[in-house]
Amino acid sequence: MPHVLSPLAGAQLADPGFWAGRWRGRFDPGPPEAVNPRLAERSQALWNPLELGPLPADRIGEWIEAARVPDDWWAVLDGRPVDERTRAEAYARLNLAGLRPFKGDRYGIALVRANLRALPTDARGHKPRDEDGFDRLQHTALEPLTPLALLHPSRDGAWWFVQAPDYRGWVRARELAWTELPGEIANLLAQPGPVLLSPTAGLETATGRTTLQMGSRLPGLRGGMLAYPARDEHGELLWSKARLAGAPELASEPPALTPAAFFARALAPLGRPYGWGGLSPAGPALDCSRFVQDVFKVFGYRLPRDASAQCRATRPALTFDAAEPHEVRARKLADLGTGPAILCMPGHVMLYLGEVEGCHHAVHAFWAYRRPENGGEATAAVRRVVVTSLDLGRGSAAGSLLERLTSVNLL
Repeated sequence: MPHVLSPLAGAQLADPGFWAGRWRGRFDPGPPEAVNPRLAERSQALWNPLELGPLPADRIGEWIEAARVPDDWWAVLDGRPVDERTRAEAYARLNLAGLRPFKGDRYGIALVRANLRALPTDARGHKPRDEDGFDRLQHTALEPLTPLALLHPSRDGAWWFVQAPDYRGWVRARELAWTELPGEIANLLAQPGPVLLSPTAGLETATGRTTLQMGSRLPGLRGGMLAYPARDEHGELLWSKARLAGAPELASEPPALTPAAFFARALAPLGRPYGWGGLSPAGPALDCSRFVQDVFKVFGYRLPRDASAQCRATRPALTFDAAEPHEVRARKLADLGTGPAILCMPGHVMLYLGEVEGCHHAVHAFWAYRRPENGGEATAAVRRVVVTSLDLGRGSAAGSLLERLTSVNLL
């Protein structure tokens, strides 16, 4: 199958019912209202932007610096090597000389699927040897209706440095609307509304069509329509309407987290393209942590955005020593009696599916892996959401996926 990489052939490895039918362990992490505060406390990477109060200018400056990425991550910009002049111009747009305290008086909401950037630029930044799928200046993609605290404008006013629910970075000013009254936004988001179960859906707004991803909620949706924010000529919040396109799969409220429901959502995005920060050269995509975040969001659980923060927020059920051989790890994982489980390794996360004939499997948004070839090694590109055996990569210098695991974590 095109979206299964396993020595075990068969369409059943991409079938949610197959994995749900094999699951014999406990599957009850507790209700979201009890679990989410613990996830936020452990991760220290989740916020409510609409509750962000006054901040001194130097704190905002620290956050802007922290949101930047290392200089060697964007040694190439839109295909050209970066010289000192280009770098200086980019940093000048940060407008650090114009920093002012945040008075708790300017909040925003994303009108479209908006890119959250490390610097106020749309130019694609790469390491010299990166492939096209990596834009290192991309932090994440904000869903439509994401609430924001607007902390600092770029020098030209075309961008805002914002606090989002799970990240900080720069957003195009034209892609948001602002208000001095966060209650306007909070009131909209507090309305009941269905949860998107399909991998993606389209939303027709006053400014055009935008994309929703699995787990998005549509507050106040009635007959395919919902009240929706827009902006006036100054960017200030006003109200319009939006229409849900097509007939995507919806749930009236977050469904119960059962094995059948979990595996159905985890396998629904199979084949979707990989993109660092949720952005590929072709458009919207998934990276490993966004995939995991979206699956759990369907059920009302709020995980951080980054892989490291997700593993910090969740609780290890199994841990592995670096020297533990493949076979020992496989036996430990076979004894896992509860779920759903997040598989953690440096820089990557996966969702555990189960074991077949002694071979463990996971589903994840995956870029590439190393494999033995002709007495040496080669890189095998994947670049999509796939089901893989955890044996993948065995015999390479990096080791198999199973050999690279540091822990197996639960909510």
